[in-house]
Amino acid sequence: MMSEAASLAETMSASERSRGGRPRPAAPCPHPRRLGLFAAIRAINDNAISFFDESAYREAFVEYKALGGVLLVNDPDTVHEVLVTRAANYIKSNQYRRLLSPSLGNGLLTAEGEAWQATRRTVAPLFSPRAYSQFIDDIKACTDAMVRRWRERDDVDSPLDLSAEMQRLTYEVISRTVFSGALDEDRVRIHNAMALYFDTVCRIDLATIFNLPVWVPTLNRMRARPALAVYRSVVDGLVARRLGDRDRRTPDLLDRLMRTSDPKTTATLSEDMICDNIRTFLVAGHDTTANALAWISYLLALHPEAETRARDEIDEVLGDRPPQVESLERLVFTRAVAKEALRLYPPVPLIGRQSLTAVTLGGRRVKPGQAIIISPWVVHRHRVLWQGPDHFLPERFLPSEDGGIRDGAYLPFGLGPRSCIGMGFAMQEILTVVATVLPRFRFRLADAATVVPEARATLRPAGGLSVFVAPRSVFPD
Repeated sequence: MMSEAASLAETMSASERSRGGRPRPAAPCPHPRRLGLFAAIRAINDNAISFFDESAYREAFVEYKALGGVLLVNDPDTVHEVLVTRAANYIKSNQYRRLLSPSLGNGLLTAEGEAWQATRRTVAPLFSPRAYSQFIDDIKACTDAMVRRWRERDDVDSPLDLSAEMQRLTYEVISRTVFSGALDEDRVRIHNAMALYFDTVCRIDLATIFNLPVWVPTLNRMRARPALAVYRSVVDGLVARRLGDRDRRTPDLLDRLMRTSDPKTTATLSEDMICDNIRTFLVAGHDTTANALAWISYLLALHPEAETRARDEIDEVLGDRPPQVESLERLVFTRAVAKEALRLYPPVPLIGRQSLTAVTLGGRRVKPGQAIIISPWVVHRHRVLWQGPDHFLPERFLPSEDGGIRDGAYLPFGLGPRSCIGMGFAMQEILTVVATVLPRFRFRLADAATVVPEARATLRPAGGLSVFVAPRSVFPD
C-alpha cells in the first residue's frame, strides 16, 4: 500500500502543478469568453460552476441577458448590501426554491416572511454556542467509531472513498444529536434517497435557469418522487412517534425543538413545521459538513506540509487527550486550514436572491423578481479580491492576516440574517473530526487528476474521493 500510494503521489502530472511546484487544487478552468446560450445551458446542467468565464472572476458585476437577465454579483460591498444591510428587500429566488422546497417544505432554508422569522426566533436558542457545545461528546463518539472501522477493515491496501465515509460520519452525528440514534437503521435508505434527490431535483435544469414557477413539473422531479417519498416518510414518521412521547428523560435536539417556543409569540412549531425543519437539519447539517470534511481531507493529502503542520499543532495542544471545546479554540492553524478549505470549496456554491422592489446594483436597474446570483465559488476565487485565489494558502486565515479580508468577500455559510444557523455547530464538528483523525492517520490521493468539484445544491467531489488512508507510521513525516 505504501509504495503504491507514494508512487501515485509522486507522479502527479505537471498539468496539476503550477509554477513553483505548488499543487493547484481541482477546479474547472474558466472559459476564455462567455458561452453561447446552448453551451451555457449544457454547462449549467452538467456542473454549474463550469459555466463561468474569465470575466466572472475579474468583474464586479456580470449580467447574463441570454439567461433572462441573471445578474452575478461579485462586489463585496454589494454582496453585503444584498445579504446583510438590505436583506429584507430580497427573498430566496424561485430557482433556489425549486431546488430545495420539494424535500424541505417550508423549513428554515426555504421559508419567507413571518414564517421564516418565527422559525428563526424559535430555533436560534438550539444553536447557541452553549447549546451545541453539549454535543461534542456525540461527535467524538461517532468519529471514534469511524476510526475503529478504518483500523479494522480487511482490505487495507485499497483506497477509501472519503466522501462516502464523511457522509456516513456526519449522518451518524445528526442521527445521534437530533434523534438519539433513531435514524441509524434507515441510514442506507435515506442515503440512497438523498443521493437520487441531489442528482435530479438539485441539478440545475431549464426550468431552473429560466425561473419557471416552483409548481412546473420536470423529468428530474418525477424521477425523484420515490426518493422524496422515502425521505419524508422516514423522518415524518419518527417525528409523529416522538410527539406522542414528550416526557423523555434525556432530550435530544428534536425534543428541544418540539418544546421550544417563539420568544415573541410564545407559540410552538406545528407538526408540519417541525417535520420541515428536521428534514432541513438532516440535509443541511449532514451533507454540507460531510463535503467540507472531504475537501479538507483532499487538500491535506494534496499538501503534506500543511497536513504535518496541522498534525503537529494538534499533538501539541491535545497530546493524548480527546478534543474539548476549550482546546479546539487553540487549534489556530488547523482552524485556518478549515477556513481555507471552505474558501476553495464552499459548501453551497451558489446563492440565489430576487428583489422585492426595483433597485440599482452596480449601475444596473434590477426589476422586481429579477434573479440575482451571489456565488461563493466565484467570489472566493475572484482575481481582484484574493492573492493566489486558486491556491491553498491557509496562512491567509491566521489571526495576523485575516483582518484584511473584506466584508462580503468570504461567505462559506452565507451572511446576514439568513446565514447558516448551524455554522458554529459545523465548525465544532469539523475541528473535532480533524483533531481526532489527523493524529492517527495520513492521507494520500489515489489519483489527484480524477478529483472534480461538482455543483448541485451543495459542492461535492464528483464520483467520490478515492484516498489511501493508513496509520500515521506508514507515511512518515
